[in-house]
Amino acid sequence: MSAITAAKRNRLLPIVLAQGVGIACGIAGVKVVSHFVPPGPLGAYGLFLTFASLGVSVVHAGLIKFVGRHWAAASRTRLRGEVREAWLRKLPWLALASAAGAGALGMLADENPVAVFPPLFAAAALLSLTALAQSALQAGRAHWRDFTVAGTGSILRTFAPPMAFALLGSTGLAWGFCLYAAVTAAVSVWGTRPSSSEPAPAGAGRQLTPIYDGPLFTVLALAGWALVGVNRWIVAWRFGATTAGYFTLAGGAALILPAVLGTVFLQYFQPGFFADGDDSAPEARARLARRVDAVAAAYTAAALIALALLVAVSPRLVGPLISENYRAALGWLLPAGCFGLATGTGLFYHSLLLAGRRERACAPADLTAAVVLVAGGIVAAGLGENVFRGWLIATPVVPWLVNRPLARHYYFKPAANPAPAPAR
Repeated sequence: MSAITAAKRNRLLPIVLAQGVGIACGIAGVKVVSHFVPPGPLGAYGLFLTFASLGVSVVHAGLIKFVGRHWAAASRTRLRGEVREAWLRKLPWLALASAAGAGALGMLADENPVAVFPPLFAAAALLSLTALAQSALQAGRAHWRDFTVAGTGSILRTFAPPMAFALLGSTGLAWGFCLYAAVTAAVSVWGTRPSSSEPAPAGAGRQLTPIYDGPLFTVLALAGWALVGVNRWIVAWRFGATTAGYFTLAGGAALILPAVLGTVFLQYFQPGFFADGDDSAPEARARLARRVDAVAAAYTAAALIALALLVAVSPRLVGPLISENYRAALGWLLPAGCFGLATGTGLFYHSLLLAGRRERACAPADLTAAVVLVAGGIVAAGLGENVFRGWLIATPVVPWLVNRPLARHYYFKPAANPAPAPAR
């Protein structure tokens, strides 16, 4: 076997193993949760999870993207300090966002906002810390360390909340999730510890560029965060808490394979996208655009096949895997999975713009697609449950009709003021 093939195998193996652990835990989680957690508490927990991602998906999102884009070529010792300072500086904003989330949970799920705020804020902050560390590990291609973090997180996320539910009742789901976030964050920070061979800091300039630390990526992240939770909110608002519980379980099952495939594709190909984006050769830009198209198409096809197989076998899973109490969730598998596929495909064109240093162009591409997806869902839900299901099933066409054309337009358009690379 050639050295190149061996290197690719050693990169791909930990990525695939991490996702394999995630799949196994996801399957086990569906069984455990459907048998021991009633639909009502599960619906409320599903809403809690959408707000627990506020740090990763909104407040610290630009910082996480910067680490993923520039960690490989940065002065890492110096960048660690900048990232730590920025994470701490943004925590008051995260506290405000978490307080708003706790209030929303009080309205949507009849939760006590005062009781739910502490685990919500703690989990959101710790998940951001983990995401920063994992972005650094993936950018630096330290895939075995990332496997340790991902595997630990998958196991704890699956089993800690239902075990805490058994001990504490409905509040245990949130505190069990907080325990998962704390342990995983500790493991991730350990994984990014400096090595003895790491060179001394070079230069004195600030590496964290304003475009990543400013409002642009916060706005984009807010739209992305809304896409993650919007359908749970719509279902809870329009069709009730019990249906929201069915949708939460279906989403957890249906998104396993598309999410795993998306993670594998992005982790494996994104460092190459960024390397191509830094290539000054005249043909490099067109080559990168073609490569992103090919990877996005392969991901879409693989995810659709996986979803079709899941839907085909799902009736046989009732009993052995899914409790009979959740049979009604089967009708939501394909809709939830297709929406997840739609948002996953859009990430490849977001990466195209980051790789091509067209960061500002992420706004029109991402926000236009988000408006289409959210507005379509609200209108469809107003027309009835069956129309809403049909809309979700149709959403995989949106990234090809919206994200791709807009991303390519801005990617090939000459940049008047491209974002500078960070000081090395």
